[in-house]
Amino acid sequence: MTPDQLPIEEFLEEADELVEDLESSLLELESNLKDRSIIDKIFRAMHTIKGGAGMVMQSELSDYAHHLETLLDQVRSGGVECTSELVSTLLKANDCIISFIQKIRGEGEVDEELKEITLKELKSFSNQSPQPVVEEKKEVPVPQKNAEEVHQTGQQTYLITLKFNEDFLTQGSDPLLVLSQLKELGEISVIPHLSELPDYKVFDPEKLYLWWSIKLTTEQSITDIENVLIFFQEGNQLKIENIDTPDEEQTQVRNAHQQMIQEAESSEVPEKDSEVIEKDGVQEKEEKEEETTQSQATGEEDALSSTTDNSPQPPQKPVEKTEETQVVQSIRVQVDKLDKLQNLVGETVINQARLMRLSEEITAIDENLGEMVLQFVEDNETSVRELQDQIQQVRMIEMGSIFTPMKRIVRDFAVKNQKQINLDIHGADTELDKTVTEQLHGPLVHLIRNAMDHGIEKPDERDKKGKDRAGTITLRASHQEGYVIVEIEDDGKGMDPQKIYEAGVRKGIVAEGEQLSDMEAFQLIFQPGFTTTTEVTSTSGRGVGMDSVKKQIESLLGNIEIQSKVNQGTLVRLKLPLTLAIIEGMIVKVGQQVFTLPLLSVVEALKPLDRQVKHMKRSGELIDIRGEFIPLIRLHKKLQLKDALEDPKEGLVVVVQQSNQKHCLLVDEIIDQRPVVIKNLEDHFIQVPGLAGATIMGDGSISFILDVSSLVNS
Repeated sequence: MTPDQLPIEEFLEEADELVEDLESSLLELESNLKDRSIIDKIFRAMHTIKGGAGMVMQSELSDYAHHLETLLDQVRSGGVECTSELVSTLLKANDCIISFIQKIRGEGEVDEELKEITLKELKSFSNQSPQPVVEEKKEVPVPQKNAEEVHQTGQQTYLITLKFNEDFLTQGSDPLLVLSQLKELGEISVIPHLSELPDYKVFDPEKLYLWWSIKLTTEQSITDIENVLIFFQEGNQLKIENIDTPDEEQTQVRNAHQQMIQEAESSEVPEKDSEVIEKDGVQEKEEKEEETTQSQATGEEDALSSTTDNSPQPPQKPVEKTEETQVVQSIRVQVDKLDKLQNLVGETVINQARLMRLSEEITAIDENLGEMVLQFVEDNETSVRELQDQIQQVRMIEMGSIFTPMKRIVRDFAVKNQKQINLDIHGADTELDKTVTEQLHGPLVHLIRNAMDHGIEKPDERDKKGKDRAGTITLRASHQEGYVIVEIEDDGKGMDPQKIYEAGVRKGIVAEGEQLSDMEAFQLIFQPGFTTTTEVTSTSGRGVGMDSVKKQIESLLGNIEIQSKVNQGTLVRLKLPLTLAIIEGMIVKVGQQVFTLPLLSVVEALKPLDRQVKHMKRSGELIDIRGEFIPLIRLHKKLQLKDALEDPKEGLVVVVQQSNQKHCLLVDEIIDQRPVVIKNLEDHFIQVPGLAGATIMGDGSISFILDVSSLVNS
């Protein structure tokens, strides 16, 4: 990457976050059309996009964003009413901005049709007659200048107070830049206040203790001043007062401020005795002299800042600090760098396994030396585990990154199909590996659309059933035993297992007369081409969705299950590993071949007794485990392996669960349980049923990772 490309990359990263925030804020605004804080947030985001695009010479995007910023400014001032129609236009405009970003990235072209439509709609809103503005209570009312003074000078004078939070500097902000921007608006005089300075013993150079009073004389409006300060409103004490009015109170404020300026200009702050501060063992007398000098200086400043407040000021107490200041910092890192780092960690895990194998070989030759090597390997394993966990944490992103866009999908579908649907999100802060999260987006979209189309009824139909007119879809995410559980639940019509069974019979998937449990019936919807609806819509009905969802979830080494009740709703539960790069695996041996089973799928392992092995004519071989009859799969037959144990009583069975169904896998022995690094198979292995990938063992040999889903369904 060349130096001139770097700013563009930084802009694109920031723009991705901004358009995501914009969509979320606009959807929130649709439910709170009069919420000024949301409008301001949207305005700030659009202002940032416009400015950023201009800085990287993307004038087309900058100009487009300028139109949006202008309209949003009119909304803020009350000149344009915020309506649902306006929000819809802004959502479309946000989509257009996304197409601009894609073009800059080289991934597409600007949607010119959408651009023209949105610009036309923006113009129509701007041409609307100003709506009556409801007076909002501001922090400080801004008195208006009389007509005579405005005519004579065209200027107004403001008293601005800037008191930023102590962490202002560590957050990457600079108060001097704020002062510089205010200076560009007109003539200013600035008074810094030292009253918040703590004792030098607890002084933190990374904290901001200063605050400022500013007299600004300008021809610009108060809105222009607010635009300079708009990015600093949250968490800071900012105040703007118009002191250029004939009002008696304001005249006193103006005179007091003028006195502050004169006194500040004529006063001198005594220099501190640096020797007293720098030397160890400062004498008590010297400390008192230092404190006296400081109190005089701060006292002068307090006197200046309190000219409009006659209440006595309490003495400044030193701030006690018991702990060192903790500063949370972050940096942007390209994803490919994290991927490379993850691969290196994977190689380290493989090397750790090789070291463990080497220690065993050394022990066989020299026991004492072997114990020393083994101790080193075990100590190193702790470090490797911690490194693995830390890299995994770095790659984690919150589920909100894919949950939040679902709001837009639900909103657009409801509007188009005349349904009322609410989307409730829980656990958006649940973290999952970036790779898994990205691949989960597609299945999640399909499941949401299915819930909206097949689950949620029309408002009138829900009325007849005694339900709320608005249906609810709930998205939940949570951590459970080292995995992530994602649930999609609706309160719609639910699924009738009998109808599913009948559809399965018609399509020849199920033999007529075959008995199926409700859970088994629900699994039929994952069959290719399966559908119970006779009406094909733009959203669903073709029978090509749920089988794809299941395949995608299983490719992530996860599983999917369904629960449903007629007229109550449907719950789809996904269970996913935290990461796909390194997983916990059970190492098993079948014949002369070593395989790896993902622990996500493993329920238990046991050595069956003779009375537990059952033979059924229709069901084949079953293992009776505590009264539950579970089908037996002979891996050596599935994978066409020789020299494997034939008798289940001589080997072991590993109970696995996939899509709420259990199966027993016959293996010769269980070798180990350890973290394994997943390696993708080459093209000529992809069609081999039962294999999901491979990993490198400690002795350098290859162990294939078993695809449990393929094994149990083939």
